[in-house]
Amino acid sequence: MPNETLRRRLAESTLTERQLAEKIGIAPETVSRWISEDRLPYPRLRWAAADVLGVDEMELWPRAARAALKVGFDREVLQVFPTRSAMPAAVWQRLIGDATEEIALCGYTSYFLWLAVPDLSGLLRSKAEAGTRVRVVIGDPGSALTARSEEIETTPLSTSQRIAHARHELEPLRDVIEVRQSDLGLARSVWRGDAQAVASWNVLGTLGHDSPVFVRHVDALWEAAAPVWP
Repeated sequence: MPNETLRRRLAESTLTERQLAEKIGIAPETVSRWISEDRLPYPRLRWAAADVLGVDEMELWPRAARAALKVGFDREVLQVFPTRSAMPAAVWQRLIGDATEEIALCGYTSYFLWLAVPDLSGLLRSKAEAGTRVRVVIGDPGSALTARSEEIETTPLSTSQRIAHARHELEPLRDVIEVRQSDLGLARSVWRGDAQAVASWNVLGTLGHDSPVFVRHVDALWEAAAPVWP
């Protein structure tokens, strides 16, 4: 049977099969088979297509959810991505946008979130004003570990500059959210929305977006961190 959901979502996005194929780097015939034969794409292509269409991949391919159903010791791990940059932006948008009780952003810089989530500052403010607790832990720009990290990364956009960018974005929110800084979270980032979390452990010498992503050290890190604002 054809994949009518994919066909409908494609039409709603005003994209042709060829345009979707070009955006994710595959042949148009492949997209045609996804629709006409309900072919199940490889995970990375499902994520890419869902990201382009702005929907959850499980809506387009519910069979993938059944195939990924876990019953073993790792059943709480929903997905594993090879690197953080391979994660669709929709993952970040759902993680923060769907949270109603708590948002905890514990990345050493987390500056990339403002690129992945449209109007993130406005979203965090609206969440906080609606009663969601929003906590952020960022790195300490004056730490010796930060300086050492910059030596290892050897990138023009330094760690302290990325921290400064995050602080600049967070500053207007100081009346509604809590922000602390610590160097204890270096290379071990966790972003949490209610019961869902994304965790990323840096590989030596790589930038955060090149690091592998896994899915609790948020509370311990929060307690050990120092307030950014008095």
